[in-house]
Amino acid sequence: MKKLIILLTVLLMVLVACGPDREADDSGDSNANGAEQGQPETLTIWAIDEQSSVIEGIASGFTDETGIAVEVVPFAMDEQEEAMSLDGPSGRGPDLFYQPGIGNLTLKGLVQPMEVDQEVLDSYSEGSVEALSYEGTVYGLPAVVETLAMYYNKDLVPEPPQTMEELKIIAEELTNVASDEYGFLYPATDFYYSFPFMAGYGAEIFAEDNGIFNVDEIGLASDAAVRGGELIQSWIDNGFIPKGVTSDIASGLFNDGKVGVVINGPWALTDYKEALGDSLGTAPLPQLDNGDYPKTFLGTKGWMLSAYTDYPEEATDLAVYLTSESSLQQYFEETAEMPAKSAILSSDAFQNDELLTGFGTQLERAQPFPATPALSAVWDPMEDALTFITEGANVEDVLNDAVAEIKQDIDMNYK
Repeated sequence: MKKLIILLTVLLMVLVACGPDREADDSGDSNANGAEQGQPETLTIWAIDEQSSVIEGIASGFTDETGIAVEVVPFAMDEQEEAMSLDGPSGRGPDLFYQPGIGNLTLKGLVQPMEVDQEVLDSYSEGSVEALSYEGTVYGLPAVVETLAMYYNKDLVPEPPQTMEELKIIAEELTNVASDEYGFLYPATDFYYSFPFMAGYGAEIFAEDNGIFNVDEIGLASDAAVRGGELIQSWIDNGFIPKGVTSDIASGLFNDGKVGVVINGPWALTDYKEALGDSLGTAPLPQLDNGDYPKTFLGTKGWMLSAYTDYPEEATDLAVYLTSESSLQQYFEETAEMPAKSAILSSDAFQNDELLTGFGTQLERAQPFPATPALSAVWDPMEDALTFITEGANVEDVLNDAVAEIKQDIDMNYK
């Protein structure tokens, strides 16, 4: 027994002597990582393919300031959500990714709240932070805002229409279906393009109270929505807009000089300017007969904080940097996308650009998408409804059917 105790004591002494020098190891790891307080060596972000090189240039300034490298991975925006669901949990996802709104990201647990100073949040354009928030919690920072506006060919329409009645007169005077000539075209069956006319009469997608949306109260079959639907139907019935017109069809004819007025977003500006040159103008959507204006959607694209990042604080700092005034000014100059920064949108350079002023005015009349995952249930039924409306169906009946379908989808998938 005595010998056993002595043997165990000797063994313990040997193990202690051979054990690692914890103090030395900790010091060595800290130097190797270059991050004494847990600072990451690299942050990874997913940026849309065609603009990843611009983001790389902007992000290099963050590296210069912080010492943190930024890996910019080109990634199609519409594929990021699905990829996040797979790559995030496995540790292969980004720290930040780029999305057009909050959508289903909170429902799927793909994002986490950002802690950002109020002064920074106040610097973004109106409604843009809300578009990347859910129930008052911020999950992303806005980089780009966009909405629809009216483009017009000055050779055909010297002055933009101020009212829907003036737009109707333009359509009557310029439309010649046999020659593929039109006064006014837009994709009437696309809910993104058509809802503004319903919203201008007071229609809501969901009832809203202080930023909280009640998905049980759907306003897409209200009297206001019906009135907007009837306006859209009248353009078809009067022969102003052919059935089945898509955005590509309208843009193609507009570029060919065969259409006086189209409705589209800032993404079309470069192509239109190349086709029409100095003959191109922009303006906000015309006033409705109730005295109000169509309320377009406020699209907001921005940097979302991954739920799986190990460095939420540093990733948030990077998002703040990428959406700073200087960064977004550079991004605007290189991409022509409208920056989500009030100081830039209100600047003389922006306000004095006649091809941007139409969008600037319309942005003031735009509203964010309802920040609820249940919005996904709206698009297909409303596209079907608008198709039936353009084919001459009873507007009220069609919208009631669409609302019933939306409610069923929400009850099954979003509650």
